[in-house]
Amino acid sequence: MRQTFNINSKMEIEFQGDKKQAFISLLLELQGIVSDTIQNILDHYGKKHIEPSNWVAIVVLKRLIESTKAGILLISHDFARDAAILVTNMMELRLDIQYIARDHINAQVWLKHSEASTKPWKVGMLLKELFKEKNEFEAEKKVYMQFSMVKHGNPVAETFAFPLAIKDGSLIASPQEDILLSKLSLFIFTFFTELFRSFKAAAIDFKRCGFDIKEFETKADFINMAMQDIQAKNINEQICLLRKITPIPELCKSCVVVPENHIEITCLLRQKEHADNFSCEKYKSK
Repeated sequence: MRQTFNINSKMEIEFQGDKKQAFISLLLELQGIVSDTIQNILDHYGKKHIEPSNWVAIVVLKRLIESTKAGILLISHDFARDAAILVTNMMELRLDIQYIARDHINAQVWLKHSEASTKPWKVGMLLKELFKEKNEFEAEKKVYMQFSMVKHGNPVAETFAFPLAIKDGSLIASPQEDILLSKLSLFIFTFFTELFRSFKAAAIDFKRCGFDIKEFETKADFINMAMQDIQAKNINEQICLLRKITPIPELCKSCVVVPENHIEITCLLRQKEHADNFSCEKYKSK
């Protein structure tokens, strides 16, 4: 069933259908808007010479559309770590296009780049140039580093980068099922955001060259508003569900002891093989 959405009388966005489809359908809508914009630009150029910065914007946007399509396939089949590698690449391309939007002359550097071992600009430099406000810079840097650890197989990322991890001598396994759709919603939201921000940067350059893309931008802004709304509601739902499904500890009604370095210990544990380790005499509650 196709996900539908509209604005009600209170200017709130309403959705009908499956939550998974709600996220994916919004990303598909944005893909279509970006594709239509690209086609509109190319049609206007016809056989004329295309502005270098417009060329870069079109090439990057086409690649990002391709990445979001691949991302949907990966995260829909629970390949979150491979989806994270895609996100890293998308972020790097988004930073490139944002930098070019600042000064279209930078497109020449991108087009003439010939070093196979490096990108035209280092990510650290781009972050410093694009995000002067400290909190924004730190937020962008933190998100990039998180996904970059997966791309480079950094063991610090633990189960975000590997299906198994070892910490403090213990083997940790990541959950097999995304019961609350937290992974799917996170990655679809991230794919969407990277494509949207790249589109907005490209729009600056398209408009600089005299193209009227207001209709496409308005549609993209509306779809972005819808995605922001559904993600906010989704996070609130997840918090409420987690509160409901988190088991309430069944502590001893007579002593309610809490052993040192432990958050809680149940009566069941004390009554079985660990009874001697967790006795009322040894861990007397204050």
